[in-house]
Amino acid sequence: MSKKFWGILAAGTGLAAVGAVAFHSYLDVMYKETIPKGPMKRMQEAMDQGDMIPLGNMCEENMKWVDAQPLEHIDMVNDRGETLKGYLLPAENESKNFAVFAHGYRGSYRGDSANFYKYYHDKGFNFLSTDHTSAGDSEGSWVGFDYYESQDMLKWLDYLIERFGEDIKIILHGVSMGGATVCQMADKIPPQVKLIVADCPFTSARDEFISVANGVGVKNMAPYIFKGMNELNKRLAGYDLNDTDVRDSVMNARVPMLFIHGGSDDFVPTRMGQELFELCSSEKDQLIVPDAKHADSVVYDTEGYYAKLDDFIAKHFK
Repeated sequence: MSKKFWGILAAGTGLAAVGAVAFHSYLDVMYKETIPKGPMKRMQEAMDQGDMIPLGNMCEENMKWVDAQPLEHIDMVNDRGETLKGYLLPAENESKNFAVFAHGYRGSYRGDSANFYKYYHDKGFNFLSTDHTSAGDSEGSWVGFDYYESQDMLKWLDYLIERFGEDIKIILHGVSMGGATVCQMADKIPPQVKLIVADCPFTSARDEFISVANGVGVKNMAPYIFKGMNELNKRLAGYDLNDTDVRDSVMNARVPMLFIHGGSDDFVPTRMGQELFELCSSEKDQLIVPDAKHADSVVYDTEGYYAKLDDFIAKHFK
């Protein structure tokens, strides 16, 4: 057979291999149901190397306090017809102040939000955490990487304003994908939102996917895998992953923003949070915790984290 034939066959085989990797990676990352462990999960685990254990332990310990509190369970139907779950801890005394929390990827109200229920409750805030679409006990099949989550969180804000009055005041606080979610909301929020806390946000899903792939040595193929995944996403989940970019929203932020990041975060690299801090057009502040990795700044420097929140809230929550 000719060299041309073997060249075409090799090219076709290569494209098929890229397509297969993209498809399995896509389901691995985006689909709600449990499927056999695929390449993206393996890449994430290779980067974690047990780094998330201290955060998980802190969440589990703090959740014991949350479980003893009178949480109100709320159902809310989003614009896509999915029933989402919310969990509201009322302030000890009647209050018009609310903190609304956005959890990270594959999380739930029992995850990273556990570390903030008591903090905001002690400050006299009502605290609402939700299970995002396709997470926890909420309906939905596809992760939105801040695209759907930000839309749904705006609807949760509408719910609070309608139920508790136009005169309420709100803090948005998000971690990891939740940090990107509140960044995406920064130029769309109602006037009741007074400030935003973005802990280790990514700049876009594309940047994050490629960063993870690069971190485990899949450098040359990463952009092609992402492109294949995005074509699937547009057809199956119904949105373009490129629309998860939060830069424009942060550049047009309507309220003060506090950016927090672990200085040793190699999952959502510290440079992403730094870029967003520099782009932010509103009043802003920043906390970098040098030894902290992904999403665990509150673990490595709990006192400093809460103190920074205290200062920022005192200065900007008017």
